[in-house]
Amino acid sequence: MAEIKAAIFDFDGTLVDSEHYHYNSWVEVLKDYGAELDYDYYIKTYAGTPSPINAKAIIKQFNLPISSEDLTYKRERMAEKVVKESEVEFMPFAIETLDFFKEKNIPIYLVTGSPRNNVEYLLEKTDIAKYFEFIITRTDVKKSKPDPESYITAVEKISLPKTNLIVFEDTKTGVASAKGADLECFAIQADENLKENVQAADKIFDSLREATQYLEKEDRI
Repeated sequence: MAEIKAAIFDFDGTLVDSEHYHYNSWVEVLKDYGAELDYDYYIKTYAGTPSPINAKAIIKQFNLPISSEDLTYKRERMAEKVVKESEVEFMPFAIETLDFFKEKNIPIYLVTGSPRNNVEYLLEKTDIAKYFEFIITRTDVKKSKPDPESYITAVEKISLPKTNLIVFEDTKTGVASAKGADLECFAIQADENLKENVQAADKIFDSLREATQYLEKEDRI
């Protein structure tokens, strides 16, 4: 296998433990319609998918009397409020992994299905913007994850052969996006019940540490 010369990370659920923010923001919005969204169902079905896509599915699930555009808007305003009122926690070994690549002079990039304003706020709040050469968000593309456009855009900007790139994702949506761009993708998923969702990944690890240890063992870094 080829040497790794650049690393691309998903954000929510891969580096930052933010899925509960997204879930709670949906819960608050759906209260207006008397609808209750089960957490386990949300994680298995909606986690990692951009709000506009989830909005269409949730409207259908609960037969809501609102357009997908309006529901998306309400959900994202609520998400901004929830994030600002909450403490941000990193996923296990997230900072250690970013430091690992930095210390080896391997550039790091961020590709996320979240909107740019939310991502930039969290990057500033967590002080990790300094790690990334650039970020690509849902705002920057016409079609976000699971469509491969985000990763195709990243590859064009990075200007390295695809074989020298590695992607870290945690959801079915993210893995589909990376594989659709013909990139090697490691899924970081410790939940045994969710591993079936990321079977399309090249490899599945319980943690970022396990993934980097594997790359070292294989002499790819």
